[in-house]
Amino acid sequence: MEDKNIKKSFDPIVDADSKILILGSLPSDKSINLNEYYGNKTNQFWNIISLVFEKQKIDFENYSEKIQFLKEHHIALWDVYCSAERMGSLDTNIKNGKFNDIKKLLNTYTNIQTILVNGKKAETAFKKYMKNRNIDYKYKYVPSSSSANTKYTVLEKAGFWKRAMFELK
Repeated sequence: MEDKNIKKSFDPIVDADSKILILGSLPSDKSINLNEYYGNKTNQFWNIISLVFEKQKIDFENYSEKIQFLKEHHIALWDVYCSAERMGSLDTNIKNGKFNDIKKLLNTYTNIQTILVNGKKAETAFKKYMKNRNIDYKYKYVPSSSSANTKYTVLEKAGFWKRAMFELK
């Protein structure tokens, strides 16, 4: 019998033109059920991404449109963890995480110049991943797109994300 508390990430959204890699921690239960990155409508990821490149947020029609938007802007998307134990969807509940092979992804998609880590849990996990593999790669922390992160408004988060995408070299 499968353990409902074992959560798994999705395949990366990436192509040869990707220049920016955004790493989350692990998909939420809602995202897993929908089989979509940031599928929970309360998560602000898609609003933030659209605000980084547009003057106002985009109301995407469907998931395919969201993926097309990422590709048009040379953004790859993945998670630090390939699997972990987690009750519910909170990052604070993640235990015994197993890492995705980020090094292999970076070696395969060599146009990726910038890595953004979405939230503190993703940053902590990414640092551990890098240290254990002796990888030295520039990355930038960005405030979590989760609606649970109420420290900043969506517009403030979009400002942080935009600076991180375009100022880190």
